[in-house]
Amino acid sequence: MPGEVPCPPVVTEKIEGIPLYLIPKAIAEQIKQKRESVFLIRVERRFNHRYTVIVESRDEHEERVKQEEGDAEYQG
Repeated sequence: MPGEVPCPPVVTEKIEGIPLYLIPKAIAEQIKQKRESVFLIRVERRFNHRYTVIVESRDEHEERVKQEEGDAEYQG
């Protein structure tokens, strides 16, 4: 809408290119940083036995969902 200020992009911790044996350590480090605010931890397999760990807090998750809903309304 005209005059509407766009929301800043959500900054979610995303660690790429992690080998399988280091996933627990990467998750533990993120939990130490974010503490009780951790809401979602996703591990995605990439190429050559490498993984991506994505850690979101509740606030980051809610903001990402709002942005995705806004994008869906804009496209629809």
